[in-house]
Amino acid sequence: MRLQFLGACRTVTGSSHLLEINGKQILLDCGMYQGRRDEARQFNEWVPDVVRDVDAIILSHGHLDHCGKLPVLTRSGLNIPIYCTEATADVARVVMLDAGEIQQEDAEHLNRRDRRPGEPEFRPLYTTSDVHQTMRLINPVRYGQSIDIGGAKITLFDAGHILGSGYVTVEWQERNTPRSLLFTADIGRVQSPIIRDPAPLNGAFDYVITESTYGGRTHGPIAEIEPQLLDAVQSTIQRRSRLIVPSFALGRTQTVLWYMHKFMKEQKIPPINVYVDSPMGSEMTEVHEKLRDYYDDETAQLIGKEDLFADKRITLASSSAQSRQINSDRGPCVIIASSPTCEFGRVLHHLERSLENRNDTILFVGFTPYNTLGRRLQDGSKRVRVFNRFYNVAAEVRTIHGLSAHADGQELAAFLAPTCKPGTQAFVVHGEVDQAETVGRTLVERGMGRAAVPALETTFIA
Repeated sequence: MRLQFLGACRTVTGSSHLLEINGKQILLDCGMYQGRRDEARQFNEWVPDVVRDVDAIILSHGHLDHCGKLPVLTRSGLNIPIYCTEATADVARVVMLDAGEIQQEDAEHLNRRDRRPGEPEFRPLYTTSDVHQTMRLINPVRYGQSIDIGGAKITLFDAGHILGSGYVTVEWQERNTPRSLLFTADIGRVQSPIIRDPAPLNGAFDYVITESTYGGRTHGPIAEIEPQLLDAVQSTIQRRSRLIVPSFALGRTQTVLWYMHKFMKEQKIPPINVYVDSPMGSEMTEVHEKLRDYYDDETAQLIGKEDLFADKRITLASSSAQSRQINSDRGPCVIIASSPTCEFGRVLHHLERSLENRNDTILFVGFTPYNTLGRRLQDGSKRVRVFNRFYNVAAEVRTIHGLSAHADGQELAAFLAPTCKPGTQAFVVHGEVDQAETVGRTLVERGMGRAAVPALETTFIA
């Protein structure tokens, strides 16, 4: 067995790991690196020579940092099967098409600038055509369905992270001795809305590749989310105002809609207008609508035969005209708009209208990075810039913690507890160095044999 780490090493982006078993090469994820433009471009153009001989790709889920580099491989000539769940295929399609459109628009913008004589035309990493070619390579599998690749049995189980996400187990024979490996990809929280909890592990493994995104942090309790969100909505109704929710298009948007559906169905609030002002958020919501087989029991019981997101009060906006119409609604209403950082996207137009209105509320539903408009609002700035104008912040600003799609340190350790055996070797990835090292120490303290935090292109040979 040979393992090479090709991404998400001592960082949380660009997940990709190459596994070789008995001469067969299997790529676990192929994610896009997200960071500074030049650095990201260099990494995302890079197709290691070892990848060109891959026999199959296992895709854990549809987030860009796990699937976003697949069209780069397709464009370079790779024509190999990609295995993932049906839901992951649908989510990844939307995510990669969005990324392809952005690549094309960026290239057109850069090429319109004055170029020096002889300077080559800027080319996108890939186009939407490359995405469509990639999608033809997808082979959907069910949770628990084993794939045989050169004698290695590979199985996806529900990771409870986003719709269709999975963790991966690999089993094979080595000199007549059974061996096993676990690739966690991203593990979700227990009791999150809509999707099922992570499927429990069944025993230990010889090798573990684990994420560590929030390995040294503790999220707020999920039980506190509902009363906090309900209070924000009830205050909005009482004031006859607007509740602006900057949000990720995938996962977080659908979770907020889930709570809104629940509040209205249980008559905790009267019916009010709820808008999703995001083309990608609207499309992702439609993906969730058609894949209700992935819902957890609580959601299935909540909606019965209804569609979770088809309430007449919920408007999914795609066009600019629809967005402008939403912004004319003075309330009471809830507007869920991209992006969560408030650095770009349609949320900026809603902030322009609401920031100086003391009756409106801006509600953040997760962590916001430093040096962003969203973080400045969370930290209490009283004067902020949107586009080319400064605004005095009169609106109420709230934050609900606990809505993360990632397990925190304690939840991840609990999930991995069955693997903490003296004979197990762990490789901790998909986390900043401090988070990864914290997870490594925790696993060893709980009985795991060894835990390493590999650097990029590190190779391990059993």
